Amino acid sequence: MSTTYQFINLDYLDLMSDGDDEMKSTMIEMLLEEVPEEMTKMQDLYDASDWKELREVSHKMKSTLSFIGNDSMTTANQQVEEIAKDGVGTDALPALLATLFDIYPKALEELKMVGAEI
Repeated sequence: MSTTYQFINLDYLDLMSDGDDEMKSTMIEMLLEEVPEEMTKMQDLYDASDWKELREVSHKMKSTLSFIGNDSMTTANQQVEEIAKDGVGTDALPALLATLFDIYPKALEELKMVGAEI
């Protein structure tokens, strides 16, 4: 795939799908469905100050975000997980969640373009 994307890096997805376009397409569909659901959960858990569950959702998102390959999202998510784990520094969470919410729709649009090319 010669297209350069601004918000995704599919090197890991390519590696994991091992050249199998059907598997790659299935994984992209999963990302397109799962990421918005998990992001909504993260926001709801933040709003409820449920740090334990927020940490769990953030932890689950680590593997999901590795397939998207956006370093800013990965870093923000790691920081959300660490803060939620300890419950310390929660005042930083709004900015971290804002980073995730700013980038993920753009990343999903690029994933849709990839999915359409397969």
